[in-house]
Amino acid sequence: MLSYFGDERKNCVERYEKFVLGGIKEGKRPDLVGGGLLRSSGGWSAVLSLRRKGRRVAYDERVLGSSEFVQKLLSEAEEKEKQSLRLITKIPASTLIKTNPSVLI
Repeated sequence: MLSYFGDERKNCVERYEKFVLGGIKEGKRPDLVGGGLLRSSGGWSAVLSLRRKGRRVAYDERVLGSSEFVQKLLSEAEEKEKQSLRLITKIPASTLIKTNPSVLI
C-alpha cells in the first residue's frame, strides 16, 4: 500500500497519513458505503434480485471484490488457520505448559 505514496518509507508514511486525514475531513461518502458485496453488485436492489433468482454470492464486508474473489480469500484464510492448528498440535503438551504455565489456571 505504501508504495503508492513513494519510494522512501518515511515519506510514504507521511503522505499516507496526510491522505487518510484528508479523507476523514471529506466525511462519509455514499459511493464508498456498503461493503464489498453492495458496491460490486450494484447496490441492495441488485443483491436482492440475485437472491430472488436463487443465486448466492460470497461476501465479506471487509473485502471489496467479486464473489469468486471473496471465496478465494476466505479459502486461503481457512487453509492458513488449519496449517497453524496442525503446527500447534505437534507441540507436546509439556512444552506448552513450560512456556505458558497460565494454561493450567
